[in-house]
Amino acid sequence: MTRTIHRNFDQVTDAESARSALLSSGFPPSCVKLTKHLSLPPSVSTSMVGNLLDSLTPGGPAAAAHARQRSGAMLTIDIYDEDEGAKADTIMSGFGATAA
Repeated sequence: MTRTIHRNFDQVTDAESARSALLSSGFPPSCVKLTKHLSLPPSVSTSMVGNLLDSLTPGGPAAAAHARQRSGAMLTIDIYDEDEGAKADTIMSGFGATAA
């Protein structure tokens, strides 16, 4: 039975390097997906709610804006057993992966 794990990377290049290492170690390309983090376009509704929540955030709007910045990427890996999961985690942690 398959299970999917997700890991975030601060830099896209780190995620790409981890993906290459996973593929080189035998993970099939169909089981490893790289997704770059993108900022969502603002809308009137999200801006209004965001402004309200920003004012309640410790540190104010500047701290809230900094917390929302997401660069980097996420790797999604389908694994079949715990050994495979441990192998994937070891490879990705070498490139700075954090749990999603």
